[in-house]
Amino acid sequence: MLERVLIVAAILAVASVAAVWWQRRQGVVREVERAGALSSATLGAQRGYHATFVQFSTPMCAKCPPTAALLGRIAAEDPRVEHIEIDAAERLELARELEILRTPTILLLDGDGVVVSRISGAPTEGQAREALAAVPRTGTDYSI
Repeated sequence: MLERVLIVAAILAVASVAAVWWQRRQGVVREVERAGALSSATLGAQRGYHATFVQFSTPMCAKCPPTAALLGRIAAEDPRVEHIEIDAAERLELARELEILRTPTILLLDGDGVVVSRISGAPTEGQAREALAAVPRTGTDYSI
């Protein structure tokens, strides 16, 4: 008889823990990223609503500062576009994951954080603008 009481008590305890766990999960908002997307947290800065230039640089790179200035200027023209510069030496694990082999390397992300273009080396202004123009539109262009 004691065994049955202990079994029933154990079942009730497990059911109670499951109910509490289920209740705590209800209504909780969780950020969902598309497969292959780079989040703002991963990048260490806020992505752009429409597009993001993610530039990998190193301190010894001679072409990195002018590239950063160019991409920053282009991004400043549109409030929906951002430029993020990442020091590949400091973020080596991310650079390896994204197969960054030289600097500057620029990844162009769409509004969802998915890489849509990759530029190895310093682009011209025309090349950067052409890549930006090719980014598919996501979301809406409405503003309040």
